[in-house]
Amino acid sequence: MVRRGGEDGSSSNSIDALATSFKNQMADLQAISLECCIYRVPPTDRVLKAEVYAPRAVSVGPFHHNKKELQGMEEHKLRYMKVFLKRANKDLDDLIFEMMKWENKARNSYFEKIDLSVEEFMKILIKDSFFILETMIGVQNIKPPDRVFYLPNHSTDFKTDLFLLENQIPFFFLKKLFELAPVGDPPMQFLKVCVDYIALSIIPIRESTQMLTKVQIYVDLHHHEIKHFVDLLRIFHLPSNLGRVPKNVDKLITIPNAVQLQEAGVQLLKVSSSNSLLDIEFTNGELKIPVLIVHKYFKLIMSNIFVLEKYHYPYESYIGHYASFMQMLVDTDKDADLLIQNGIIEDWVGQNSIVADLFSKVGDEVWNHIPSYFLYDISERLNKYCNVARHKWMASFKRDYCSSPWMIVSTIAAILLLIFTFLSTIAAFLAL
Repeated sequence: MVRRGGEDGSSSNSIDALATSFKNQMADLQAISLECCIYRVPPTDRVLKAEVYAPRAVSVGPFHHNKKELQGMEEHKLRYMKVFLKRANKDLDDLIFEMMKWENKARNSYFEKIDLSVEEFMKILIKDSFFILETMIGVQNIKPPDRVFYLPNHSTDFKTDLFLLENQIPFFFLKKLFELAPVGDPPMQFLKVCVDYIALSIIPIRESTQMLTKVQIYVDLHHHEIKHFVDLLRIFHLPSNLGRVPKNVDKLITIPNAVQLQEAGVQLLKVSSSNSLLDIEFTNGELKIPVLIVHKYFKLIMSNIFVLEKYHYPYESYIGHYASFMQMLVDTDKDADLLIQNGIIEDWVGQNSIVADLFSKVGDEVWNHIPSYFLYDISERLNKYCNVARHKWMASFKRDYCSSPWMIVSTIAAILLLIFTFLSTIAAFLAL
């Protein structure tokens, strides 16, 4: 201790006590692990949009475990655990012994310090993991008595709760438990079980086999370890060509909305065969956009992926970039109408005004600073195309005079009449 001039004994004791307090707190600090991947949603977002971030039926993992309104599912989790163990024909003691080896890695997956003992923490993770695995395996063959799946509103909340960022269990933990107690003969592949469940429960995936292949290729090519279900949803939506992303572009370029683009001569075309919503292309005046199905879970899925990207993939914010692009494209109800008419948007919500509002709300959640904006090049070329007067004039001519077969015939007839009149005038003049 260093005694400073003019300090009395009480002041010196206060300084010592404060310094000791800080030192003790810093000594207890744990470094943020590189394995960290499960985050809390910022308080401002969670308060304003609690319906897309907070679980309403079931807690998964430690963040929401003690919420009173979610305790009713704890008994149901044990029922699923019992069914899973009976099917797998495995000893629970042996499974717990193996899973305890992964406690530290699992704990490091959470951004916040988990103030639970090893036993308390693992009790949550193991019980919740059995529940999730049995849910995914049995979702195609639910038999009575299963009260959860026979309560429509509760069933919806239950399904969506498994895809909230704050409500996750590390993917590796689920996979380890699944592989320790394999199901089926031959045993089911864990990743396929996950993709099939997502396709059946929350995302309208037409070809789950293609999506499974896409995920497997991405994981192998990029040596990527899937973090959790929200990370898996993000991989579903990644662009096919990740190599085109500019690494030095840190600004978002505004573009005209859909109606304005059409008026400027841009053709808005749907792409039905793409494996990603983000495979947007612009060539020769044609803006090709993969078909987007706007369903009731769309906002929830996008919002949770945004937060994951914000914290875990700040320089690879593909979904955030896409939302910003679509927010500019769908600026009004007329823009939504146009994209729906062109087949680019399939509206499962039911009202075009809701579609436009949905994009507005989703896009607003993306932060202002956008590192490595992957749609920069397309946006820049779109603006250049729209600034060429000839393109706008040609679009106006086609719209006013060539919008239907009868209009084309009428236009041709008018041109021929004009030519005939002109030639007749010349002939009459020459005859003088």
